[in-house]
Amino acid sequence: MPRYKPVGAILAAAGMAAVLLAGAPRASAEVKLNLVYPFPDFLIYTKQCKQLAADITEAAKGKLSIEVLPFNSIKMFQQPPAVRKGRVDMMCTPYAFFARAVPENEAVSTSSSNPETVRANGGMAMLDEIQQKQFGVKNLGWTSSGGRFRIYMEKAPKFNDKGMLDLAGVKLRDNPIYGAFFRAMNATTHPLPATQVYSALEKGVVNAAAWATIGLKGLKWDKFLRHAVEPEFYHTDIGWFINLKKWNSLDAGLRKLVQEMVIENEKAVREVLLEESKKERATLAKEGMKFHTVPAAAVYSKLAVDSAYARMTDRLTKAKRPTDHVAKLRELWQQQ
Repeated sequence: MPRYKPVGAILAAAGMAAVLLAGAPRASAEVKLNLVYPFPDFLIYTKQCKQLAADITEAAKGKLSIEVLPFNSIKMFQQPPAVRKGRVDMMCTPYAFFARAVPENEAVSTSSSNPETVRANGGMAMLDEIQQKQFGVKNLGWTSSGGRFRIYMEKAPKFNDKGMLDLAGVKLRDNPIYGAFFRAMNATTHPLPATQVYSALEKGVVNAAAWATIGLKGLKWDKFLRHAVEPEFYHTDIGWFINLKKWNSLDAGLRKLVQEMVIENEKAVREVLLEESKKERATLAKEGMKFHTVPAAAVYSKLAVDSAYARMTDRLTKAKRPTDHVAKLRELWQQQ
């Protein structure tokens, strides 16, 4: 699977920022940041995270460097708290992985939009403001839009008399992104990190799992899961985040460089993921994967989004936070 490579627009953005850096007073020492990520090194999302870190380091020309820490140096669900507390500077991770603390993060995975649109309409700025206030991180960007999700199953799916997916008897692997959707369909779920799923499939602990439209083959889950349920739902929601105090400590030129390169990365990576999703589906079909469409497709798709927003509202209520902004957030992130 090809890794992400910078395109002309990213290099142009880096060049413009470099001009600013060149004109600024020379720093006494290089600013060194570190970054963590949650998924194995062979997945395209990890390759893209690492490539962007390398691109920013190169463009900063000795004024800033980003060290990518080894995989699993901090466990995936411990990474957001580590960045919040300043134990680590940055993370490249799904918004869903700290949605308990910032319920509004559900807006990203459930979005029917794209990074360019939510930046233009204020949706990204609205979410960034919330994350800064509630979690102490600066939201640099949604760097992995373009991929979506499917449920993959060992056996052919069943549908009830209303045309909805019947998950009775199915042992479904869960994770924070789509848990609310699965519970809305009365699924029996088993929360597991991605690194434990192959073994769980092998032992029969689970016999179904949701995953993105890219990466199933790399994980080798297709050895066990030979049926896929469509329509696809949600979007891959990996973003770049930096500890807010660390971000504010950077000079204006460095902040501009990092932010502009992340924004250009959003555009380039989206195109890559859209294309790779098409290629992987074709490969899976060629190798015998059976694709099944939910008869009540519109109901299925609506339930995916509604269940996530219901969870968002419930979490905000339990945290004694206001909910009057949820409708506006949904409007902005669903705008096409």
